[in-house]
Amino acid sequence: MDNDKSMGITDILKEVERKAAERSSDDLSDTKQIDNVTEPPELPEEGLPEGESPDNSDIEPPAEPIEPAEPDEPDDNSEEGEIAEDEVTEAEYRQYLREKHTRNKKIKKKNAHRRTFSHIFAGVLLSVFILSVSAFLAVYIIKTAFDFTGIGKTYCQAQVYIDDGSTTDDIAMQLANQGVITMPEIFKMYVSMSDADDDFIKGTFTVDSTMSYSTLLMTLQTVTIANQITEVTIIEGMTADEIAQLMEDKLVCTAKDFLAQCKVLENTYKFQKRLENEPLKYYQMEGYLFPNTYEFYIIPELEDNNQIDTTENAVNAVNTIYESFNENITGRYYNRMSDMGLTLDETITLASIVQREADSAENMKNVASVFYNRMAMPDAFPKFESDVTALYVEEHIKAHMTATEKKAHQAMFDAYDTYECEGIPVGPICSPGMDAIRAVLYPNETDYYYFCADPETTEMYFASTIEEHEQNLIACGLEDAIAE
Repeated sequence: MDNDKSMGITDILKEVERKAAERSSDDLSDTKQIDNVTEPPELPEEGLPEGESPDNSDIEPPAEPIEPAEPDEPDDNSEEGEIAEDEVTEAEYRQYLREKHTRNKKIKKKNAHRRTFSHIFAGVLLSVFILSVSAFLAVYIIKTAFDFTGIGKTYCQAQVYIDDGSTTDDIAMQLANQGVITMPEIFKMYVSMSDADDDFIKGTFTVDSTMSYSTLLMTLQTVTIANQITEVTIIEGMTADEIAQLMEDKLVCTAKDFLAQCKVLENTYKFQKRLENEPLKYYQMEGYLFPNTYEFYIIPELEDNNQIDTTENAVNAVNTIYESFNENITGRYYNRMSDMGLTLDETITLASIVQREADSAENMKNVASVFYNRMAMPDAFPKFESDVTALYVEEHIKAHMTATEKKAHQAMFDAYDTYECEGIPVGPICSPGMDAIRAVLYPNETDYYYFCADPETTEMYFASTIEEHEQNLIACGLEDAIAE
């Protein structure tokens, strides 16, 4: 190949012509030999009898003459043919090679540039993907570690109820819904790996968000005395004093520890954020111990010794009750309070008075209308004059004070007693039920300004004028009230 390149174009063409001429001469020579072989020999005509022709029967007739082969013509598509037709000079051929070489270099450089850019772009995308996945995995691992160990989590306490039909899924969802854990699927995986799916104990358990998975599992799968539960039913109209004593009777906590919690306004639940710490209130949380039936752990030792510290149990109990209030007083009721120009505390205070005064849902709406009618005419009726408020001061506030303390808290007594204060008193006097709360928010429209009840039959009487009211008092056997 190198020798061919070094030869000139003219030399190549001459060589091609020479080879073609040799082939043509060889073909002609072959043709002549064939002609010599096939041509019959000539015989002399002398010596033959007159009138006879030579006998050539023994001589085979010559075969058809063989046409001499045409010399091979150069292939029009061959390289030599192209060079011959185009008559390319050596200089032009070398120029062509140089241009081709330069063109190939440019193509290679361009392709290399494209490959480099593609590699850089692919590298950037891969780097972003790796960083994103790494960041996600890092956050997920940290979150899992916090949930697994309970470290760094916001404190949240909750009660978990387990019965015969509770599954690991049910328990994990309870824990997640109450904020104890944040990754229920990881917790279920942990339980499955520990082969403890069937070891949960029936009962009510107090757990919190700072517990590790192992502590949670041990708590929910360990039989202890604290796992014994009791039902406590708070009835509509019960006071904090009465509820506290019920808790002690049921061995949940001491009445003293329970009442200590009722004097403190926390900021845990959304309804508590609507309240203000009122100095003239005796129990800050009176009225918010929502009537319902609850289950609590018992403390068997409390039966023989009511001096033990049951603060933690009392905290758990009030939180369970507050949670029930928070769930039952929904946004619809808060919107209604706003429409009526009432605060949450005013609503519950009115409802607590209505709860203690009336004996039915319908009478509650009428009693509520009496208070609203009086508030609408403050000059004529500045005070509610409700007996149940004066009774609350005597039985549930003064009963806890010494004579010296009573003298120092006269302002508190007057703030509760509606024979002394004007309008809505300082705070609730009991825990109202939903009927009483709805009666305050949706009262009957009446022209009543007075009411009384028969002490024996509890039948209630309503009046628009003082004369009608005095007649009702006589009918109820309450003539002494007229003189007052």
